[in-house]
Amino acid sequence: MRVIIGYGNSLRGEDAFGLDVIKELQRLSLKDTKLISGHQLIPEIVLELLDANEIIFIDTCHNEKNNYSLACSLAQQNNLNLSHHISPKTIIEMLNTLYGNHPDFSIYSMMSGSFDEIMDLNKYRECVNVVSKHLECY
Repeated sequence: MRVIIGYGNSLRGEDAFGLDVIKELQRLSLKDTKLISGHQLIPEIVLELLDANEIIFIDTCHNEKNNYSLACSLAQQNNLNLSHHISPKTIIEMLNTLYGNHPDFSIYSMMSGSFDEIMDLNKYRECVNVVSKHLECY
């Protein structure tokens, strides 16, 4: 099963990107796909990922210079950080270490310099649509 996780804060402008992509995907009939949305990644989400063979994370990444650029990468992290901010890499490490589950994974991030408001609604919607369409055909 494929699991797509969109996360962010709908009260913080462009930080809602992951949530908005999930809303678009919910309108579709995606086969063998589970959609999850949330404010942030939390350790308990691992329990919803035990049957996943592929996990896709969708979020916003703060970047002052490349607004509305899309990136697909997952930065390396050397330890399990269980503080307020938990990264996708930490979730994957928990699945690997605690449950012996080794799914494929990727991340889609929209670069944004504004978490206060959506600065350009047309460009924002275009990013949501590009990622949604890609995941629909994926």
